[in-house]
Amino acid sequence: MIKDLIALATVMFSMRRWNNRPTFESISEASNSGFILHVAHLMGMLEISNGKKVDMSKLINRIILKDMPKCIISDISLSTKRMIQTLSPSAWDRMYKSSIDDILKDVPDKFKAQFEDAMINSRDESIEGKIVNAADLYAAFKEAETNVRFFPEYFKEPFESIKKAMYKIDLESFHNILEDEKLKNYLTQIAALMYAVRWNQHPRTVPTTVAGHTFFVTFTSYLIALEMNEINMLDVLERSIFHDVPEALTGDIISPTKRRVEGFETVVEEVESKMVNEILLPLLPSEIAKYYSPLMLKPFDGGIEGKVARASDLMGSLVECKMEIVNGMQIDFFRKSYESIKQQIKFMNLEVVNQMIV
Repeated sequence: MIKDLIALATVMFSMRRWNNRPTFESISEASNSGFILHVAHLMGMLEISNGKKVDMSKLINRIILKDMPKCIISDISLSTKRMIQTLSPSAWDRMYKSSIDDILKDVPDKFKAQFEDAMINSRDESIEGKIVNAADLYAAFKEAETNVRFFPEYFKEPFESIKKAMYKIDLESFHNILEDEKLKNYLTQIAALMYAVRWNQHPRTVPTTVAGHTFFVTFTSYLIALEMNEINMLDVLERSIFHDVPEALTGDIISPTKRRVEGFETVVEEVESKMVNEILLPLLPSEIAKYYSPLMLKPFDGGIEGKVARASDLMGSLVECKMEIVNGMQIDFFRKSYESIKQQIKFMNLEVVNQMIV
């Protein structure tokens, strides 16, 4: 059942954003969700700094589950969705509910209510719902901002509509992000994860980015943590979200390269630490920077939570190899990598994870 959910989530890698328009840059739904996780997490931290109560686990849970119905019904444009809802709201509701019901078939009974709530109420009037909505708008704005320069005839209307909606958001954290140059610069640096292509030295049938990988790892770590006792869910999710942040600055340096000669991996880690500490963290309020630092630089430390985050990271790589094999990529690299990664996962001796191997 859980294995089927993991397989379903891989559809997010294939779905392209703005699919009915020409685009200068092609962003997948997975990459978009990976970026939204970072925007929303920063907003949540800012709201907490302002004295508000934010359930960060619920916030993350909503982001990783909110678009799962798209994996069933595909990506229907916002304008089309609104017209359908105007002409026959009951027809839209029945169709959308049927997609959720399909997903819930693969969810263990004890978690069905949690999944259903996250998919149906992701953008409700709670502070978590408002943050999800605002982060979603911000990510769409960043995409439209680039594309409107090249295809104004296709993007002027949605770009202006998104801007108008953004300035109606009544969250202090959101307006901090829009007005504070350091915070904007931080998110611009993080957005590079949407363009950092994984396995870039090999041809791919389904190209994936570091941001898309972030979404998938966080989704997988959530499924694993649900099945485990005595584990800090939020800690696992945050380690998963931030584990590849240094690659926004360094690019995706593959593990075989890091380990090609003795001592090189240590040098890369030192470079990552230096760049994160000198470029990224100074852009954040000091307390948030202090909180983010170990999540970015030591995500796999910290007992079982770090171990689950690492297992989820490996599962993400395993699934990407499996997609290439299933899609007929006739090179030995992905078959050999699949077997190697599978052995690494089994060596971790996490029975819940072993049962999820695809």
